[in-house]
Amino acid sequence: MRFPRLTGLPFLASMFRADRSIAPELRASVARRRRRRVAAGVGASLALYSAVVAMPADAATRPAPAPAMTTVIPCQDVMFIGVRGSGETPDASLYGMGPESALAWQQYRMEIPGHSAAAMSIDYPSTSVTTLASPYSSDEFFRSIDTGVMKLEAVMAERSVNCPNEHYVISGKSQGSIITHRAMADMAAHRSAYGTGLMDRIDGVLAIADPDRLPDDSGHLYGSTATGADHYGISYAAPFIAGNRYRPTTANVDTFWAHPDRWHTICNAGDSVCDFTVSSSSPSNMLRGFDIHMNSYVTDPTGVRTAAADVAAQTRSRTTAPEQAPQAPLV
Repeated sequence: MRFPRLTGLPFLASMFRADRSIAPELRASVARRRRRRVAAGVGASLALYSAVVAMPADAATRPAPAPAMTTVIPCQDVMFIGVRGSGETPDASLYGMGPESALAWQQYRMEIPGHSAAAMSIDYPSTSVTTLASPYSSDEFFRSIDTGVMKLEAVMAERSVNCPNEHYVISGKSQGSIITHRAMADMAAHRSAYGTGLMDRIDGVLAIADPDRLPDDSGHLYGSTATGADHYGISYAAPFIAGNRYRPTTANVDTFWAHPDRWHTICNAGDSVCDFTVSSSSPSNMLRGFDIHMNSYVTDPTGVRTAAADVAAQTRSRTTAPEQAPQAPLV
């Protein structure tokens, strides 16, 4: 298999860093050339990803709904909402939310004995990222994101009204993390439509392998990635592939949510999606980055489990479990 050459694709940090030695009248031209270089690099990334995944574009774009995971669940102390990643099907054995968020839910549930809690998934297309490789199908991916954001917000709005004392934990991986990130920013921007207290009732957000990760964002960071200006997600590097109605925010979490300490990002070094600068430096790093993105959070779930345990600590800190309350079964 031949892989596309990425000649002229250095670290993305250098593409975005302004060269202050350039005369002002030339900077616009340089900026245009840099944008073209980024576009070429991202295009090559998507083409290479399609080859590695070797999946027909429609194979996992519109999975059948999982009624058992999305039926109405009685009010709980905490509702854990998981959003699966690109191309993942709503497997009931994983609570319909993908393996990473399922691990997070299991860890979280174990850490809050005496509290009633249940898990549900967001039923949305979870369109495969391979659709981005073609201009004829790329809009399917963006529609998938928009659908996921709208459905997550609808679930939050409905349950928050019907269960006024219920709290929430939201977990998403990859495309699921995009949906989580953008829904949080959108709900914060329109908080009056969701009730003034809803954002305060979110005990934690788990953003696993988040394409919308910003450099030095607020909150807690887990996994092996480094911090700093050169570590961010692919949406930040290439905003022109960012979506339709709901687009990535360039604002740190602490600018739109009063509880940035409840935001938990999990990203491993070299992940092609949440640590894009490192993975895009060469074809070999890109290949390795895809493997890190798809497998590393399950093969070594330390970051996911630690983050989930920290969210559970937030739940315990704000509530006192009733002494005689039975532990709700895993659902």
